[in-house]
Amino acid sequence: MFSFTRTLGARLSGVTARFASTATNAAKPTYKAPASVIVPTQFKPNTKGQGLMQLIAKEEVKRMGADGRSKLFNKSHPDCLRPGDVVLVETLNSMSADKTSTFVGVLIAMDRRGLHSNFTVRNVVLKVGVEMKYMLYSPMIKSVRIMKRGEGFRRAKLFYLRDNPGRAFRLEGLVKQDKAAQAKKAAKSA
Repeated sequence: MFSFTRTLGARLSGVTARFASTATNAAKPTYKAPASVIVPTQFKPNTKGQGLMQLIAKEEVKRMGADGRSKLFNKSHPDCLRPGDVVLVETLNSMSADKTSTFVGVLIAMDRRGLHSNFTVRNVVLKVGVEMKYMLYSPMIKSVRIMKRGEGFRRAKLFYLRDNPGRAFRLEGLVKQDKAAQAKKAAKSA
């Protein structure tokens, strides 16, 4: 039978002494990268306390937003997107072909989530409401242009326009004006 005559402290001191002796005798392992791995010498340690995935996401946003997309979602930038703006989104049909498709609509929602930022555009096509949700940093998006600034919208999400569209979705004239302006610009540069 087991005897409880020894005190708890005496039992624990033997356990800690046994593990402490191995911890002090063991040398700290040093990591040396294999010759096939290139270790950057200018790598700065992360001093802001954010994890590795946040650091990678920030680097990706910087790389993907090089064409000016990130300014569309920057609240402090004067040319940022706002709910109620009429937006023209030009997307590639496939990565291999240069064929594009365009969608014009009212920006009804935006989600600012770093690399996963997205926005929802709504329009009425042939008396049917159509909503398209786009990822801002998708490689399939060729361009995003603001056709007209929204006026009189005070909410961040304009989902109420689904029930009562009213004047917000009369956009046919804007597309024609934009095509005429593009043709005029092309004629001047040629």
